[in-house]
Amino acid sequence: MKSKKSLILNIIFFGALWGLLEASLGYGLQFLPPLFSGSVMFPIAAIIMYWSYRNTKSPSAILLVALIAASIKSINFFMPSLLPIKTYNPMIAIMLQSLLVFSFVKVFERKQIGYKILSIASLSFGWRALFIANIAINHALTGFPFSQLVSSQATLSFIFLYGLMETGILFVAFLAKLGLKRKVNLEFESHWLLSFSMLLAALIVVVMPLI
Repeated sequence: MKSKKSLILNIIFFGALWGLLEASLGYGLQFLPPLFSGSVMFPIAAIIMYWSYRNTKSPSAILLVALIAASIKSINFFMPSLLPIKTYNPMIAIMLQSLLVFSFVKVFERKQIGYKILSIASLSFGWRALFIANIAINHALTGFPFSQLVSSQATLSFIFLYGLMETGILFVAFLAKLGLKRKVNLEFESHWLLSFSMLLAALIVVVMPLI
């Protein structure tokens, strides 16, 4: 376990990195076909969360990193042209994703390949199933027409088809990790300047549309 100062700086760095990518890459992906855009951001987020875990040796850091990313995303509530639900749902998705990664990171760390495959698949399908439950409740309360609920085919595609694509992307990333294990060391001590520069960059990217 790293020192408390190092732990905080790492959490800020990874949370800001995730928030920056959500505000930039995540926004750009919305203009691509749903089958592609809907299955790219979570694998990136999962890699960031796992990277933060390996760098801090603290499972709880995963949830705190997600909390920072979701807090950065919440600035979009101030965008008058954007429906609040368009900000709320991504924030909920971020926290659901972190909950799944938090729950399965210890399973993934086991040596047996079967556990690794199980945890990767559980992440992709699990957060999507929980998200469907979330928007089903929202729909019942508000009547908002979520595209994932227009038909059973849309719901099943969101969970299983997109989840399968995410599983494939994460498994490729896992194989890449194995291949680079001895060549690249991603663990580092985050400096306060690096962490807060990343946070500032994320805030600037999110705030720019408001100016």
